[in-house]
Amino acid sequence: MKTIYNSNMEITINLKKRKKLEFIVELLQSFDYVEIIDLEKEETQLPKEHRDLLDERLKRIEDGKVSFKSWENIKGKYEKVI
Repeated sequence: MKTIYNSNMEITINLKKRKKLEFIVELLQSFDYVEIIDLEKEETQLPKEHRDLLDERLKRIEDGKVSFKSWENIKGKYEKVI
């Protein structure tokens, strides 16, 4: 068995019960090598090129230059193949 150690690892934890989340966060905070980042509080800024690309796509939608198919339509197409 080979073990790989990574000095910069990110983990996402999804817990349904708030009480358990608080316990786990408190436990993790007790380790000096763990940094907890609250993504809901983290202000993320898109790079300018991403914002420009999204603005361009939104403009095409507003101008009626693109059309969409529903997810159910697409999913049904590929479920028939399987």
